[in-house]
Amino acid sequence: MVYLAVALVAVAALCTLDLMLTLAVLRRLRDRRYDAPAVDSGGIPVGAAVGSFTTRCTDGTPITEGDLTDGALVAFFTTGCAPCRTELPAFVEEARALGGRRQVIAVVVSPGGTPDETAESVSMTRHLAPVARVLAERPDGPCTSAFGVTAFPSRFTVSTEGGTAPTVLAVWKAALGASPVGAP
Repeated sequence: MVYLAVALVAVAALCTLDLMLTLAVLRRLRDRRYDAPAVDSGGIPVGAAVGSFTTRCTDGTPITEGDLTDGALVAFFTTGCAPCRTELPAFVEEARALGGRRQVIAVVVSPGGTPDETAESVSMTRHLAPVARVLAERPDGPCTSAFGVTAFPSRFTVSTEGGTAPTVLAVWKAALGASPVGAP
């Protein structure tokens, strides 16, 4: 009977120790989650100048880095990207709130770089066209290269304050699971 009591006390002590260690691990994991770095957009950093580019919108209008206005929002989406499809409706609403196409550029990146390449690129272009100047590009296209984008979706807010060359004012970090260029 004494052995049973000793065994019961030993098991209770082990269970208490296990519970304390588990709670300590959970507390550390919870604290670490907030310290984890955000996923990089793969683009140029805040404060960097936007590279030069010359291209045409899907409606045929020419566009260069000089057409970027102060506070302009430039977003990059790609076909075959689940996070891009998820982000698209929220982006359209945000673009609408910014006040129209003059302030917003949306780049739809696809392997062939044409707006009618796939049903998905047609759908993206159709959703974006009312609220943004839409560019259709290959992964190495002029605007995509000027912003250094390698992961999608990515967004940049541009500053032209003081009449200087456009610089990146803010970068929206690509979502976890974002699709890198060339990903299937």
